[in-house]
Amino acid sequence: MTHEDSKLISQLTKEYGRIHSIHTSQLKEELSSFGLETRGTVLVLQKRLKEHYRRRQSSKHPHISIWQRKNPYSHYAVIDFEATCDENSPEADFMHEIIEVPVVLVSVATAEIVDIFHEYVKPKMCPVLTPFCKKLTGITQTVINQSRSFVDVWKDLEKWIEEKREVKKDSKEEDSDNSVENDPEHITNLCFITDGPWDFKKFLAKECRYNNMRYPDMCVQFCNIRRKFCNFYGVKRGNIEGMLRNLGVPFEGTPHSGISDSRNIANIVCTMIRDGAVLDNNEVVDINSVYEA
Repeated sequence: MTHEDSKLISQLTKEYGRIHSIHTSQLKEELSSFGLETRGTVLVLQKRLKEHYRRRQSSKHPHISIWQRKNPYSHYAVIDFEATCDENSPEADFMHEIIEVPVVLVSVATAEIVDIFHEYVKPKMCPVLTPFCKKLTGITQTVINQSRSFVDVWKDLEKWIEEKREVKKDSKEEDSDNSVENDPEHITNLCFITDGPWDFKKFLAKECRYNNMRYPDMCVQFCNIRRKFCNFYGVKRGNIEGMLRNLGVPFEGTPHSGISDSRNIANIVCTMIRDGAVLDNNEVVDINSVYEA
């Protein structure tokens, strides 16, 4: 590290100290002056402002590698399954089956939701929902009866993703190099995001066992947003509502609705991208354990 590097890092460290010393109203005023979001707890506001200064210095001094935090993905696929459940059955012994597959696609480049995949699923083992499950999820038996199997729905999801990986070219400009760059839905590198480890390590793993289905390669590694959120902002780990409270953002929709939960997680992801977070894989599924009885 050169003398210039040390000097610049020292300046940034002092800036961080100043940010920690100023009042909340001053934090909001300074954030507002930069056109940044002013909602959130003090810890969130401090992190947002510090990241702004870090990125500003990073653009001025790209040779200092410790300031370069490039997101490795083009898109995030936010998923939050809903599964069968019963109020009085032991959680460990209950045969959970996925009944809702909602996926919200977020573009890293724009920090916006660009598309949604949403299907309900007819359970294979226990196709009749318990009263508790219907009340909790808001999913009716009529919807379930009209739905398809998990295998069929998952095939459609894989097709939906694969189509977005394909290069789309304008019929009039087949050789245009901008065709991919101008398509916010075109996926070059995808990372799945869940709220906790359960969606993939528990519910998806069970479905693979029930249906004698190969565990999807694209879901072996994924990002647990709860862990990323608390580490990035320096707050206590919490659920969707807790993360939203830290951001000063209300919950939209109905809790325990898969599509509502997925949309809200996606909103959290979009805010974190704008605040400078790099959301990469931090969970791995043990494939050997998926098929254990």
